[in-house]
Amino acid sequence: MERTAVASGAIRSLGYEESSQTLEVEFRTGRVYQYAGVPPETHAWLLRVENKGGFINRMIIPHHAAREVTPVEPALDLEAALRTSLEPDDPELDR
Repeated sequence: MERTAVASGAIRSLGYEESSQTLEVEFRTGRVYQYAGVPPETHAWLLRVENKGGFINRMIIPHHAAREVTPVEPALDLEAALRTSLEPDDPELDR
């Protein structure tokens, strides 16, 4: 879902999909949550209010199911990292 940056101390960006009434919130911490069943009118109010974090705490979180969708970084393959670190930097040294 495409998000737009917003001016907020707690919120980095917001996205909204009207067809599914899904609100996506990226917090300044980097965590991303989707809230289900958010009516378009509520989303419109969120865009207008000055205190977006407070609005989300009062009007979204208590009333809408949430799921975290923060992108997960791929796990580091420790064996591959170790093998790479043991390879010589200069192929001439391998002779």
